[in-house]
Amino acid sequence: MPSTHIQKQFWVNKFVWLTGFVLLVNIIQACSSALLNDEPYYWIYARYLDWGYFDHPPLIALLIRLGGSIASAEIGVRLFPLLLGSGTFYLICKLVDDEAEEVVNLKLLSLLLLSSLFLNLYSFLAIPDTPLLFFATLFLYVYRKYLKNDSLLNAALLGLVTALVLYSKYHGILVVGITLISNLQLLRRRSFYLIVFVAIALYTPHIWWQIGHDYPTIRFQFAGRSGSFEIQHMLSYIGEQAAVTGPVILLLFSILYKPQNQFQKTLKYNVIGVFVFFLISSLKAMVNVHWTAIAWPPMICMAYLYINKLKSRVPLIYGLLVVNLVAVIVLRLNLSLNWFSISNFNDKNPKLMAATLAGKANGRPLVFDNSYNEPSYYTFYTGQACFAVNDIWYKKTQYNYLPSLEQKFQNQAVTYVSDAPVNKASREIVIPKGKKYYLTYIDHFNSFTGVNVRVPELVNYFKRGTAATLKIVVDAPAQYVPLLKATGAYIIIAFTNNLTQEVVYTKCPLPAGFNNSRPFNITFKAPITSGSYHYQFCVVAKEHVGAGYNSNVYQAEVN
Repeated sequence: MPSTHIQKQFWVNKFVWLTGFVLLVNIIQACSSALLNDEPYYWIYARYLDWGYFDHPPLIALLIRLGGSIASAEIGVRLFPLLLGSGTFYLICKLVDDEAEEVVNLKLLSLLLLSSLFLNLYSFLAIPDTPLLFFATLFLYVYRKYLKNDSLLNAALLGLVTALVLYSKYHGILVVGITLISNLQLLRRRSFYLIVFVAIALYTPHIWWQIGHDYPTIRFQFAGRSGSFEIQHMLSYIGEQAAVTGPVILLLFSILYKPQNQFQKTLKYNVIGVFVFFLISSLKAMVNVHWTAIAWPPMICMAYLYINKLKSRVPLIYGLLVVNLVAVIVLRLNLSLNWFSISNFNDKNPKLMAATLAGKANGRPLVFDNSYNEPSYYTFYTGQACFAVNDIWYKKTQYNYLPSLEQKFQNQAVTYVSDAPVNKASREIVIPKGKKYYLTYIDHFNSFTGVNVRVPELVNYFKRGTAATLKIVVDAPAQYVPLLKATGAYIIIAFTNNLTQEVVYTKCPLPAGFNNSRPFNITFKAPITSGSYHYQFCVVAKEHVGAGYNSNVYQAEVN
């Protein structure tokens, strides 16, 4: 056996040790950290298994459900995500090992991996990005094998992994699409169409779910997040990405590296393609900093290959990687010890929040206003069911698609939890190292989340400042119809200026002879200011708290 092969086997074993170390750290982290970010929200997903959810495909829900069947508390939620997340480290090591021309510099590779913010977070968090990174990296690993060996087995396996990428998170389509763009010669391979067939066949249940639910995710991504150009969105995106990929400038290094083969070309295309895609996206709306995480596995591979060939400034790079590593260690310790809060991440102090609100609820169930994390935290840490309502100035959430849960709260005495006072009787509650809430006791709560208002004949132009008429249909499940009539419900049509975000709305009473799904006309005054708008509908009771979110988003011009 050649000595080089013996060396490679030795270093592969080192990869196993590195992965084992990451796995051990992740288990400790999972057991010692309260649920973070959106983890409790996806735990709610897992309680209602389905082929799809409002804003994500279903794989993360299945992983959490499986983990919960084995273990309880936080480790049960994170068990399978942390196994996959730790596996991502191993797969990146394998990709680097396969592409390196000499024995892998384990010190450099370990520093690149362990100092990566996203790889560390998405190696244990129970959120869609964790399985996405694993299966996207596995996709690249299997794709490399397919390039080397065009067999039916490799093609079928690549089709399977493609489906798993898409079942993880919709951003996975970027890896698949960019890979194809980087190598259009794949279209000439007969086996390529087996990949397509297997992937589509396995993904069909989710496609049917989208069709059956009126494409909620597509509507949310392309209409619910509509906006107009704002230069600060682009500047924010550039600044955030420069921060998370620096100070070693991994993105620059991966771009400077000259690919030596088709697979490396694909890696480079994926790095550049993902960052450019979201740069263009930032022209229209705010881009979350973690959306580019899918580019990190190929970026680390390319950065390693480039840095390892450098003849100068290597000590400086190592020093900067160590600085990054220290920052990651501090962050991970903070997630367990809660030294400081990070907005929208660990700023809820969820265990204390849940216990405090439960103690102040006067024995009533809780209903949260314009929130999805807090009610999920509350249910996880107290075991008590609660509900969440949202208005058209917030966004839809999975709570909009849980009618069986909503029905448990109708006509009940509830404690309403909001970020602002509802009336003079609202009671302020401050959670140390958490947020401020207001509690309002409501004796007869009603909501209409399951009611859908639609425009059968789409109208996308209105004359400013003049009276206008729209034909609408109110689709209400049977249990809502008597409730709508008994509470004297009415419709709100709200126009939001896409540029200024100014809102103009009109209240329109339901007809006295309202009949479910029968069209009727509403009359209102169009906005007096010209411009591009989107309009939505909500259904509220005459005596109500908040306004609902009861329609899709419709675009219109007002002139």
